[in-house]
Amino acid sequence: MNFANYVDDAARETPGRTAVADGARSRSFEELADAADRVAGALETRGVGVGDHVAIRMPNGVPFVVTYLGAMRLGAVPLPVNTRFTDQQIGYVLRDSGAVALVTDDGTDGEPAGTPTYRYPALLDDGERIQDVEPRRSDELAELVYTSGTTGAPKGVYHTHGNLEANARGFVRYKEWTSDDVALTACQCFHVTGLNVTTTPFLALGGTNHLLAEWDVEAALAAVERREVTYTFLIPTMVVDLLESDAVDDYDCGSLEMIGVGGSPMPRRRIREVEETFGCRLLEGYGMTETTPLATFNRPVPGGSRPGSIGRPATEVVEVRIEDPATGEAVPTGERGEFLWRGDTVTPRYNADRITDEKFVERDGERWLQSGDIGWMDEDGFLFVVDRLEDMFTTGCGDIYPREIEEVIYGIDPVENVAIVDTRDEVRGATVTAVLKLRDGGSVSADDVRAVCERELESHEVPDRVEFVDELPRTTTGKLDRVTLRERFR
Repeated sequence: MNFANYVDDAARETPGRTAVADGARSRSFEELADAADRVAGALETRGVGVGDHVAIRMPNGVPFVVTYLGAMRLGAVPLPVNTRFTDQQIGYVLRDSGAVALVTDDGTDGEPAGTPTYRYPALLDDGERIQDVEPRRSDELAELVYTSGTTGAPKGVYHTHGNLEANARGFVRYKEWTSDDVALTACQCFHVTGLNVTTTPFLALGGTNHLLAEWDVEAALAAVERREVTYTFLIPTMVVDLLESDAVDDYDCGSLEMIGVGGSPMPRRRIREVEETFGCRLLEGYGMTETTPLATFNRPVPGGSRPGSIGRPATEVVEVRIEDPATGEAVPTGERGEFLWRGDTVTPRYNADRITDEKFVERDGERWLQSGDIGWMDEDGFLFVVDRLEDMFTTGCGDIYPREIEEVIYGIDPVENVAIVDTRDEVRGATVTAVLKLRDGGSVSADDVRAVCERELESHEVPDRVEFVDELPRTTTGKLDRVTLRERFR
């Protein structure tokens, strides 16, 4: 089934229910289906057909969702473009994907990388409704999402209609959502955290989703209060922004039942602070662009969560294998290894065959996706992430997993953010550098930081350098930018 058909189902069952809204407009399911059909018709008259890639460069909002569904209803493949990419990166994505059209919501002229550009308002006004949604099989391509490209060129990841359906089904089940729930999409829809944690699952659910054009603490708090939001998903930097804001006490967020968090590990101390501040559960999960992103979750049921864990695998849709990255052999329970994934939410391939060949391996006749994440599983099936394989480094005395050191430093009260990176020493080679941002008015010395680390860590894990900064650099998706930090302090 074409995933876009879910909107038609909701339009028949609850036509007047609000489907999507932003700061400027809202659309019921009936209105959303109609608008998507008109955009589909306009794209069709401009030569877009089945299997064509349609790039969408818009912030979160109703126009994005309408265009995304419009392209999908034609049997085309919507391609969200990171609105924070440079012109060079946008050109790369358009060329790499072979997009036949780029849709924007502004007055952008020209044809980037030779790609015809169309404005959303014109498509909506000019289009005549298509008669039928193009049938699609579950294994046919539904969308193309690019990674952030912080360590190289962005990688295009395909998701099938079956991936989207399994992802939505899994989220609804594991989060125990009903159509009465109300979501707030705070993460951008050019990334899976905005597109496939809330937006597509709530379309399938027939629930209401409010979208923030850009991350803004007061706008988020106001939306929760005004729209009676029950669920939102945030990355850790957003959670910290909320905790550090003086505006929290000005809004009634009592409707919130759950906050999901992922993208990078959440400091344990902050989890307790969030739950005390908002009076709801904060549950960590784990996923990748390549898993659509559903892979693991802590669940809102007795015994369904564990502090510091990313939860149990979502076994309805995925399987996990933990293996020694050097030998490819499976490791016993409790031992560290790389996570490998297979299942209904795992991408069938990348846009580039070379990357597909690099990232997928065969084990005992089964095809597995290598994640690049190091972690372990406890006796009860809960998974714990230690670090990214690419972020781990070795000093003269042993292996360094930055996340383990960061967790200790987060326990120092004035510390708001911290990053551990490897820097170079002419005599010792790789050394451990801690880069800290303190809360406004907070004070702690480098010696204080080292003293805490000496009490709780092995000697080779104690930072050799402690640096203080006003802000830690972030990627276009809000994650810590370790590449920039290494360059700055090397």
